[in-house]
Amino acid sequence: MKGELIHVVIPAYNEEHSVGSVVEGLKKNGLNLRIIVIDDGSMDGTADRARAAGALVARHPLNLGQWGALKTGFKLALMDKAKIIMTLDADGQHLPEEMKTIIDPIRSGRADFTVGTRFSKGDPEMMAHRSLGIKFFNMIMKVRTGIVFTDCTCGYKAYKAEVLASILPQLNENQYGALESLIKIVQKGYVMEEIPIAAIPSQRSSKGRLRYGYNLIRTILLSLDSI
Repeated sequence: MKGELIHVVIPAYNEEHSVGSVVEGLKKNGLNLRIIVIDDGSMDGTADRARAAGALVARHPLNLGQWGALKTGFKLALMDKAKIIMTLDADGQHLPEEMKTIIDPIRSGRADFTVGTRFSKGDPEMMAHRSLGIKFFNMIMKVRTGIVFTDCTCGYKAYKAEVLASILPQLNENQYGALESLIKIVQKGYVMEEIPIAAIPSQRSSKGRLRYGYNLIRTILLSLDSI
């Protein structure tokens, strides 16, 4: 029995080599899924690969950024009367088979949203600057929100639909929205739970180290202005 419908939103930009296997892996979980891939202005076959694997595909004619794509996916899922919405990356760094552990606290009523953490068993295998950067932002988030995150930038998440419906009108960032969304959720008093997940190194990253870090700090400061 597949049970309640789960909406899965996957932002994708030039991910033709991995998005198909991500979608296919999710479908093997035996859950009742509606998989929505947002092709964020890709210049390759991302949309075709995702569609061939069985996903619903919406396409941006221009690249808006990861959170521009996520916001489009969230709106589509909410229009489809979603109850639970989850996200993961299209590059294969998240294991589709771990989806059940990500959504279980929400299905059981234990949490309003969940965040995957790759740091549950010490430092994962990733570049040193990334690990240090994540720890730095975890520290800032704790100081500013009072909530302990161990992996605040992780893209493997699940939400009650009401959580996203509540914060979506307040989200301004198209590329650097990971921390903005968490701050908005915490401000509204929703219950968070971190879920240990495997750390699969991404094969590539389009994020400039200094620019990405600067913009995450800027996002935190702008989000705090609304408190």
